[in-house]
Amino acid sequence: PIRFGETIKSYISDPSLDPADLTYIPLAIAGWLRYLLGVDDKGEPIELSSDPLLPSLQAQLASVKFGEPESVSGNLDVLLSNTSVFGSDLVACGLSKKIEEYLSEMIKGPGAVRETLVRRL
Repeated sequence: PIRFGETIKSYISDPSLDPADLTYIPLAIAGWLRYLLGVDDKGEPIELSSDPLLPSLQAQLASVKFGEPESVSGNLDVLLSNTSVFGSDLVACGLSKKIEEYLSEMIKGPGAVRETLVRRL
């Protein structure tokens, strides 16, 4: 996710650009957050790649539940404002609501990731 940080920073620093106009970066971040839940698109557990931040990231997402899209609302701000993870404060720059919306769509139930990608891409 920090790889997207420079693009987001350029949108923040350029008055002619608005981070809220970004679509694919927030979608990719939502997809990464969805991955961190450790559940595939069928609702089955998956093994996640080793990452020293994984326990902390998953703890910050503990209240987000597969099959409960309403569980996303208001529960991402601490993580999305973490500049060491994203390179920018995604709450302050106005991307958090879009990421919440995409993640909510992706956790509705089995097949939701595919449905979201088809709809959004």
